[in-house]
Amino acid sequence: MDFWHPKYNEYLNSEGDVDIIGSTFQRSRILKELEPETYQLSFADWVEERKSNLRDVASQVLAAHDNARRFEALKKACTSRNVVPFLGAGLSIPSGYPGWTKFLWDLQVESHVNADELNSLLRSGDYEGAAQLIHDDLGTTLFNKQLQECFDRNCAAAGPVNFLPLVFPESNVITTNFDKLLEATFSGRSQGFDQVVFGGNLDEALRILSAGGRYLLKLHGSCETVSNRVLLRNEYATAYGDSGVVGRFFSRFLFGKSLLFIGCSLLTDRTLRTMEQVIAEEGAHTLPQHYAFLELKDGVDRVERKKALAKANIFPIWYPEGEHDESIEALLLALMEEEPR
Repeated sequence: MDFWHPKYNEYLNSEGDVDIIGSTFQRSRILKELEPETYQLSFADWVEERKSNLRDVASQVLAAHDNARRFEALKKACTSRNVVPFLGAGLSIPSGYPGWTKFLWDLQVESHVNADELNSLLRSGDYEGAAQLIHDDLGTTLFNKQLQECFDRNCAAAGPVNFLPLVFPESNVITTNFDKLLEATFSGRSQGFDQVVFGGNLDEALRILSAGGRYLLKLHGSCETVSNRVLLRNEYATAYGDSGVVGRFFSRFLFGKSLLFIGCSLLTDRTLRTMEQVIAEEGAHTLPQHYAFLELKDGVDRVERKKALAKANIFPIWYPEGEHDESIEALLLALMEEEPR
């Protein structure tokens, strides 16, 4: 759990810096440099306390609604190595990357797009339309440059993303994110990715996967290249249409392992609609069941939302609004740990 060192240092420094003859020093630095062994022992104790707190959070989350039985089924599938994580923008936010809503609003400030028009599209869940609106105003060159500047940055991995190599030591990983956080998080580990497969090459993905190895599948491509990207309305139409590469990939991939959606809103997006179409055509009973860690926002009809997700064979495990990072960490830790005998 070395990835918790920054959070532990924050804990040590929470009482403020130490002033010595006009010079200030962080408490964590003093302890680490003067008493490195004490620092490590104290860190180990703090980690155990942190785990204990997360276990309490997981217990509270799983005690709500019908989460417990669903989580039990998910954990059983994970133990059998039959789960592939599907990761969205919410998992990158703690590391300093913006979510899609913030990114589009940041671009709007630098454009002539009317705020009410953008807000209307975002409130209806039409993110591809919102991106297209801003793209058409800024022009292709400026839009692409700002997209690359935003997501082609090296941000230190923070939050639940650090658990992924531990929870999924052998699994392939699917994401719709443009940033390189997952590549960095898995880099240097024995279970790192053998290859990154971008959206335009998804037709080859199933053949590549069947040959063995470990792959990161970036369904929507990269922020660096336009040819494999899926962001604007016309790009979505091409990728997810009847003959689109992403649509074909889903129609085949969904016959394999279960997906676990983390950091995904799963509202009115193309991924969800594509899955619904496959389920409608093939029948839910013939396909694996999928799971999602989802924030239960105030005012949302939970049962109605659950019914809608079931059309895509997705079964949610709810956590409270505003408690994303801690709840996800707690649930991932619970997936890692064996049940007490």
